Formats: sequence, structure tokens, C-alpha cells
Amino acid sequence: MANLTGTRIDKYEMLEEVGRGGMAVVYRGRDSVLDREVAVKVLHPHLADREESRLRLQREAIAVAKLRHDNILEIFDYSGPDAEESYIVTEFIHGPTLREWIEEHPAPRPVVAAMVVHRLCTALWHAHKGSIVHRDIKPENVMIRMEDGNIKLMDFGIAQIIDNKKLTLTGQLIGSPAYMAPELISGRPLDARTDLFSVGILLYQLATAELPFNGRNPHEVLTRIADGDYPAPSTICPLVDRDLEAIIDRALALNPDDRYQSVETFAKELAEYLGEMGLEPSTTELGAYFKNPDAYVVELDARVCAALVDAADKAGAAGSTARAIRLLGRVVEIEPTHEGATTLLARFKARERRSRQFLLAAGSLALGGLIAAGYVLIPSQTAEGTSKPPMLAMAGADEDTPVPPPAGDETGAAPASSDSDAPPNDDASVGPAPAETGVDEPPPTTADGGPKPRADVTTRTFKRPRTPKTPVPSECEVTLSGVPASQLASLNVTAAGKKVTVKGDKAQLSVPDEGLVVSVDHKRYSARRKIFPNQCPAELPIFPKPAAVVFRGIPRDTSVRCESGCGPQLSKQNQMARSFRKVPLDDGKSRVLTLVFQHDEFQNLKMSHTVYPGPNVVEVKLQPRGN
Repeated sequence: MANLTGTRIDKYEMLEEVGRGGMAVVYRGRDSVLDREVAVKVLHPHLADREESRLRLQREAIAVAKLRHDNILEIFDYSGPDAEESYIVTEFIHGPTLREWIEEHPAPRPVVAAMVVHRLCTALWHAHKGSIVHRDIKPENVMIRMEDGNIKLMDFGIAQIIDNKKLTLTGQLIGSPAYMAPELISGRPLDARTDLFSVGILLYQLATAELPFNGRNPHEVLTRIADGDYPAPSTICPLVDRDLEAIIDRALALNPDDRYQSVETFAKELAEYLGEMGLEPSTTELGAYFKNPDAYVVELDARVCAALVDAADKAGAAGSTARAIRLLGRVVEIEPTHEGATTLLARFKARERRSRQFLLAAGSLALGGLIAAGYVLIPSQTAEGTSKPPMLAMAGADEDTPVPPPAGDETGAAPASSDSDAPPNDDASVGPAPAETGVDEPPPTTADGGPKPRADVTTRTFKRPRTPKTPVPSECEVTLSGVPASQLASLNVTAAGKKVTVKGDKAQLSVPDEGLVVSVDHKRYSARRKIFPNQCPAELPIFPKPAAVVFRGIPRDTSVRCESGCGPQLSKQNQMARSFRKVPLDDGKSRVLTLVFQHDEFQNLKMSHTVYPGPNVVEVKLQPRGN
């Protein structure tokens, strides 16, 4: 498709191409009548000739034009089904797609992920109320308006109107494999819960920087989705706590009946999760994050930790020690040396230990009491069926086991007291009968003539356990490995969010009993590991980031082919893109790419370029044809 920049379609001037996909090319344009900036999505000519594609574009325009929501891209105009050029006109967003943002900032905080997804849920909530299922939720279809951080869900190109709450595929696989729900793959009926599965995948990805369902090819990805085979998000990112993991797991349930039954419920659970940390999933919060993510995350961690410590303190005061410990565990995961959290955690854990010890002791005492009171009166029957006098039986003993009668005559009556006014002995039927000595001995008395305490009653005393002292962090030497010596000085090493001084390849750290999370940030390398005192001295392996190649100086509709070096997914394929992502490297160090650039208006160019971990910029200068 020829570049339409500088041309005019109806009343819209095409100012520049800003995106290209499988169905259409997107231009930044100007509405010459209303004098406003717009985005014009023009269907590819080879698709515009197909009735199915034109109807799909028409369906998007009609369905989404009815939606008015701050988190849904607004549609202004539509060419109509019989126009020479098939296009949709929408508001223009100054900012990247969520896909582009993830590639540049791969590891946001899980709470940021929850805020982003909450905004998407509000958009879907509005769409679902209008009986519209998106069916293609993925980062490429989410725009970030950088001026205020507003999230915009777009491209309802494969959205459908729900008819009687059922929706089926027509024999073709529509959507992105990595974000598909199982029912989309199998062709089962769809409903609004289909979108929730895709949103769950996006939440997992934003929280962990990994997709839940990975594979070497689309078939393997789809198989894992169909099997529900994905690692627990907390094993990928320790900052994902149990509560958020439960939300993700419910969204990714294979059976739609086991998922959230509405996006409204999904959004409310995310809001409650964030509210526990004092956060409101608002555009204001996201605007602060997108404006300066590094500074925002530092401030966010401090706010979250303070809110969780306060909530834990209140939970502990209310007697919910287990919940308090859980909340403080989240604080320690974010900031292992947080003084307030570690102090409270030690106090609440000591309380838990005391409670367990008390319950254990109480259980032992109760068991002793049951044994002491084990002789209970039970009626006994003779062979003729007549009742015999009650016999004392040991609780739990076999009915045929002979039991000695109590002291007294054969009838079982207690011996009469020599003092008729004396109160009856309430303990006469408690405990086993005393051993027979053959001599009638008077009951033991004290010096003043009173009864001597029974020797068979056991008393126990319980000592209150000492409150454990706050543990002293252990000094630990950490060796950085996996990077050239020349790069060590440029690494940004942090522990619990604080910068660490590195001398040579060594760093000296104070590691508490709860462990310490150590991270490395660099444009070409990354690392993250939780270190415990018993692992010291420790090693921190540092790994190269995948190579990303950005091409500069080429027209947007230039075809780029990688002849060698780019891996099987890119090799020998024409890419209508301005970049290559995740290019494999030889031993993680570098790789030589052979690239071919083709454009109708320029001479073909073949060049080689060495790429390294992380971002790489390739400057390309094409020569016009005829020169």
C-alpha cells in the first residue's frame, strides 16, 4: 500500500503515518472542516476489496460509536461501506501503545499493573453493558495518553454484538494467540467472560513482566492455554502477593463458570485490593507513573509500605494476628529492612507462638482431665437382662474389660462417714481406687488435722516465653557475575530500593533473617535475586537483556528482511516495522545481523550490523531510485 502522507481523503488531510497493522494503516490527520487533529485508520486495499473486511470495519464503527467512555477510544466518523477508501476516524492519542511501554519498562510494580487493568475493566464494563465483547484484548490495543496518563482501549475490529448471550467463531482463528481464552481456541460459545481471561493474561504480564502461556510457536502457546498450564505469578515475581495471585488465578480459570462472572466484580476486587494499600486506581495515579515511572515507583513503595504497616497494626489490635503477619510480609517483600514492619512482625510472630503454646498446653491439660475423669458410671446388664448396679468404667475401655468397684461394700455404695454431719466426699468417684495394703489406714491429714491434698492431682505452671529480640542483620559479600569487567562500574545495583556501592565485582550487604532482594538495572543487563543469610557469601548472576533493534531514517512503509542472525521467527520474513524485538544473541554478548531494506521509491539496501544486549539503533540511509 502506497504511503498516503500528504494526500487527502474526503475532508481529512493525511499528515503522517503513525502505525501499520494486518488490517489497516493509521495516519495522523487533520479534519479540515472542524480544524482538529484526528487519527484516520485506512483499510489495506487488498482487504478493502473483500466484503468480509469492509463489513468488519463497518461493524467496528457502528458498535463503538455508541460507546461513550473516558477509557475507550472515541470514533468520530466512518467512510461508509461503498466509499472508494474504507476508513474510520477517531480521536488522536499522543502517546505509545501499552506494548511499546512494556518493552521500554518491562517490570512495573504489581500494584501498578492492578491500576492499569482496573481502568481497562471499567472500559469493558461499559462495553459489556452495551452487549459488546472485544475479543482481542492485548497491549497493542491499549493506548496511553501521556498528557494525563489516561488509558484508552481501542480496535474493536473483531468485536461482535452478542445475540442471546452466545457468540461463535466462523471457522477462523481471530485474535492474538498469547491472549486467547480457551473457548476462543476450541470454538465454544463466547460471552463477556471471554474478555476477562484475556484481561487476566494482561494482568499477569504487567505484574511479572512475563506472559503466563509461553511457547516456541503459536501451537505450543495455544496448547498450554487449553491445558491451563502456567507458573504461579509469585514464582516469577516475588512482589506478587497471595491476594493478587488469587485474583489472577480466578481470571485465568479454564472453565468460564469458575472465573469472575462479570467485569464489574473483577474491577471491584482490584479496587478493594488497591484500597487496602491506600491506593485509588485513578487516572491521576497512572498519570504520575507514566510521567516519571522510576521516581513514582520509589514514592509508591513508601506509600504502600506505610499503608500496609498501619493496616497490620490495626489488624493486630483487633486480634487478627494472622492477617497482620500476612500484611507485614508484603511490606518486607518490598522493603526487607523496613524498621516498623520488622518490629511489628517480630511482635506478632511471638504472639502467634505464645498462642500456639497456650493451645498446646490447654489441649494437654484437657487430655489429662479426660483421663482423670475416664471412669464413668455405665449401666451393666446380666445374662438374664436384669440391671446390675452401676459400675465404674474407664472411658474408651472395652465393655468386656473388668473394672474394679469403688471402695465400699459389694453393692458399690460408698462407706458411711463416722461423722454424719460431714459433707459427702465429691472426689470419692474420681480416679482409680487406691492400692490395697491389707491394713485399714486412716486418711492422711496435715499438722492441723485437716485433709491432706490429694497426691494424684497434678498441677502445671506455664512460663511466658520471652519476646524475641529484633534479629541483627548478617554481613554478606555478594559477587556480581556474568558481565564484562568494563561494565561493572556502570551497573545500578540496589537492595531494598537503595543504591549499593560496588567495589570491583563485590558488594557488601547487611542481610536480615527475612532475606534481602538485590536488583541490577542497566540498559543492557538485568538481575534480581533474594538472598538469605545462610547463602552468604553469595553470587548474583547478571543476565543480558534481549537485543532490540530500532531502525532510523527509513520511511514507515519500508520492508525490512533479516537474512541471517535474527533467529527463526524473523529470518527470511518481511517486516513492515520500525524495529525488531528480542533478537537472540551469541552467548549473550553480540550478534551480526544481515538486513535487507526495500521500498518502492528507493534502491534496495543490504547491510550488516552488530547488535548487543538491550536497545540498538541502526541508522539507515536509502538512496532514491534513479540516482
